[in-house]
Amino acid sequence: MQHGTDDTAANRLSRRAFLAAGTAATAGLAGCFGDDGESTPEVISENDVPGSGAPEVENPPDAVYLPTHEAPVRMLETVRAGEYVLLPHFTTQHQFWLMRGNDDQPVLNEPDSPGLHFMFAVWDGETGAMIPVDLGLGMTVRRDGQRVDRRRPWPMISQRMGFHFGDNVPFVESGTYTVEVSVAPIGARKTGGFSGRFEESATTTFTFEFDREIEAQLVGEIEYLDEERWGEPGALEPMGHGGGMDEMDGGMGPGIGLPAPDSYPGTSLGVHTSDGAEFVVRSLSGSRLAGDGDYLFVSPRTPYNRVPLPDMSLSVEGDIGGKLTQTIDSELGHHYGLTADLAAGDTFDIVVESPPQVARHRGYETAFLDMPPVTVEVD
Repeated sequence: MQHGTDDTAANRLSRRAFLAAGTAATAGLAGCFGDDGESTPEVISENDVPGSGAPEVENPPDAVYLPTHEAPVRMLETVRAGEYVLLPHFTTQHQFWLMRGNDDQPVLNEPDSPGLHFMFAVWDGETGAMIPVDLGLGMTVRRDGQRVDRRRPWPMISQRMGFHFGDNVPFVESGTYTVEVSVAPIGARKTGGFSGRFEESATTTFTFEFDREIEAQLVGEIEYLDEERWGEPGALEPMGHGGGMDEMDGGMGPGIGLPAPDSYPGTSLGVHTSDGAEFVVRSLSGSRLAGDGDYLFVSPRTPYNRVPLPDMSLSVEGDIGGKLTQTIDSELGHHYGLTADLAAGDTFDIVVESPPQVARHRGYETAFLDMPPVTVEVD
């Protein structure tokens, strides 16, 4: 984790409370580390954690589904860290699920002390494009100059928030807290206007006021869906559509979803489905990404809200073959790509060697796990 600060504020976001992330579940794994790097949670009774008694969907389907409720979000001012703009925001603490390699059984993570679920959305400070890949985000929380928490928020997806970084953070005492956030260089391939950028670590700090009343207000503003809709196929309306992130001053901050399939250049090779995820597949002839050959473009996303599914391991087998490389491009956005010579009649499989290595909020935890190959035919 890098240290030092950059207090520059960027693109003040209008302060609103509006609905976000589905919640609930069980058992625990913390992202908090003490001085020796070991996890040091303060385990307390579940009844002492605000919001921990929310109802769950019994026997949820192996698909994206509607959770039982929506929780309110409080947003702070955006801050700049090097080339990035970060939006810190928080909601009630809640359970989420962690992925571990190729294992299709996510590990449950739940709050173990009073506090908040803290989140960060990240954009490119120059273009406003979202950055939906793991940035090795770290946060250190201090009160009166004394460190009270240090952790690495998990890259995760939720139906309302899309891709973001988040974790349950304990806040025991009321007062003013200072949060230092560090961002590491991007490890994914960067192309177009992103080439050569995001190579340096950066830090920023911000402060916010916390008291028990904030927790009580958040819990009191939870809104429940009609019970007959619990567990139905579908997703909550994303926060970035129709307000919120779309309204950042200066035009920064797109919605949380990827473009529609027909918004991309090139020739469509179909939209295919694997364990609930949609794969937009296109062939780009003469693309700057492939020189004189063809560029196989693959964009996996969630159904309904088109949230990107990063940190997958994908390969191609068949008439063409090779590894699909995770890429962020200044024009095409997040995708996986491969240079190949495509011809009419070619058939190949997109093989999912490991599912998206992102934590999941309620409603996503049973999807995008056991992902069979998708077969693509070139007309």
